[in-house]
Amino acid sequence: MKSLNTILAVGTMAAVCGAASGAITLYSQNFNGMTTSSTAALPTDWRFFNGATPTWGGVTTNAVTQFAGTSGTGIVTGNSSGGNYLWVDGVRATGTDKAIGFLTSGGATGPRSIMFAYTNSTGYGLASFTASWDYEKYRSGSRAFDWTFFASTDGTNWSAVTAGDQSYSADANNTTVSNPPSSIAKSVTISAAVANGSTLYLRWTCAGVNGSSNAQGLGIDNFTLVPAPGALALLGVAGLVSIRRRR
Repeated sequence: MKSLNTILAVGTMAAVCGAASGAITLYSQNFNGMTTSSTAALPTDWRFFNGATPTWGGVTTNAVTQFAGTSGTGIVTGNSSGGNYLWVDGVRATGTDKAIGFLTSGGATGPRSIMFAYTNSTGYGLASFTASWDYEKYRSGSRAFDWTFFASTDGTNWSAVTAGDQSYSADANNTTVSNPPSSIAKSVTISAAVANGSTLYLRWTCAGVNGSSNAQGLGIDNFTLVPAPGALALLGVAGLVSIRRRR
């Protein structure tokens, strides 16, 4: 993964508010830079947590345990092992569009969480953010599944942001592969006071309804974090925005 730190001069509030959102992105991640393997490391500032009480400082892992594609050699099947997944759109070894997520099972039980930590390095305090991402589905499952979304300023005490939740109804079988994966876009506003040098934590928790077997293969992709409109105005008055982007 590559990091790019850029300082953008912002002349006026109008200039900032009129700019395209991509020009003021605090952070972006599409997971395409991850190594294609069953032990691929997550990008910096991302973690998995397996269990019912996720915390940023708890027992976490920074790598996947399984990987699968949607076609050809290495395709996800009805017999694929459960775990923390690197999902690949297309052939597992050569596909370039990737995501992270889960396929739970009797031996790899849920709930399971993806966590992300953004440290504010803009030089200014931020009070709200817009987070956007795609939920993706790679394989069917005869158990219903739910994603729930949370935010925190300490990585331990979480506030639900229900606009980021997503439910998947049970399917007729565990063997239908979506090639390409189906996608549901989300964009939510998070109100959280994050001083310069402080950290905003985000969490996506995936859980089967009344169990972990017969799971759906699910993931997240194409994440961006931008200052919400109120924060943009403050940054415009300040005149300089420090922008941190990772791909």
